[in-house]
Amino acid sequence: MIRKALILIISAIALSGCINDGMDDTLLSQSEISLNWKGDRQVTYSPEKYQMGFHDRKNEFRVYDDRLANWFTVRCSQMPVEEGQELTADVSWTGSRSTKSYSALPFTVEKTDGQGMIWLWCSKERIGVIIKNIR
Repeated sequence: MIRKALILIISAIALSGCINDGMDDTLLSQSEISLNWKGDRQVTYSPEKYQMGFHDRKNEFRVYDDRLANWFTVRCSQMPVEEGQELTADVSWTGSRSTKSYSALPFTVEKTDGQGMIWLWCSKERIGVIIKNIR
């Protein structure tokens, strides 16, 4: 009886980990403009060393350091504005050893706030992006 209860509890815990389609829950608790890939932070914006840009017609968000050594860009098919919104985006960033680039990935707006911050998640490639609407 105890063994069956233990198996049921373990199964429930394992199943609950699959419900959020792999999104790293820590992404939603973060507030820094950044790009995460497979649970690892790739680029984090710092106002002392980084610049931000936005191209209105392309819905393109850019974050890059002053030396252009660390950066990421996200070009969205539409402006991300509300939670639950689905869109596609092209994403590129500097990795630890090379530049990564993906085209037409499906993203969901997971969270927004009153300061213009936008949390995007792509479950297909496990990419989480926190950007700021600066237009």
